[in-house]
Amino acid sequence: MHLSINKKRIYFYIICLFLITSISNQEILSNFKELFLIKKININLNKPELNNKILLNLDYLIDKNILFLNKKNFLTNISSINYLENIKIEKNYPSTIIFSANKTKLLASTFINQKKYYIGENNQFILAEDINISKNLPTIFGKFNISEFIDLQNELNNQNIDQSSILKYFFHKNKRWDLYYPNNKIIMLPNKNITKAITLYKKFEAENKIGPDTIIDLRIENRLVLTNG
Repeated sequence: MHLSINKKRIYFYIICLFLITSISNQEILSNFKELFLIKKININLNKPELNNKILLNLDYLIDKNILFLNKKNFLTNISSINYLENIKIEKNYPSTIIFSANKTKLLASTFINQKKYYIGENNQFILAEDINISKNLPTIFGKFNISEFIDLQNELNNQNIDQSSILKYFFHKNKRWDLYYPNNKIIMLPNKNITKAITLYKKFEAENKIGPDTIIDLRIENRLVLTNG
């Protein structure tokens, strides 16, 4: 004897099964998404006093899905914190971000449109109000590119010129530098052949005592002109 089954009841069971399965899948999917929402940001920085400020800039990441975090877009968003270098971001699954960076070394200060900026070793002009420092830095006057100042520093380092006592730099429109020291000592560098000029100056300095209020003019090749104020 064959068992007679109502077709409507079969359709009803199929629909119920589909609904139950769909609801279950939605819950699983929801729980899965919740698992990978960013809940914690760890900051590794060589200057811990800046951690809170950086955390404020990263706060937008909270409750974002860690799986879809684009590192390139992240670096673009954080580029406004321009006193950092060696920036790295790591995903610690399921819900933690690890941010690491170094505070760049500050080399000097300058003024742009009547606002004070610091020059970072990371080739950035850093607005002075964005960061606190305790040491005195030399001031640069004139309109210059950071790369031009870095090139000068490298040249002075290669020539073993002590830069710690330089009070200020002046960059001229013809692309040359003047260095100002305590006691009104000024070194006027040429815009070309700086290496030869500094070598000439070092030889003269080794053989002569340079007193205060002295201008050492090296602008003419192979010549050193000394003027006492």
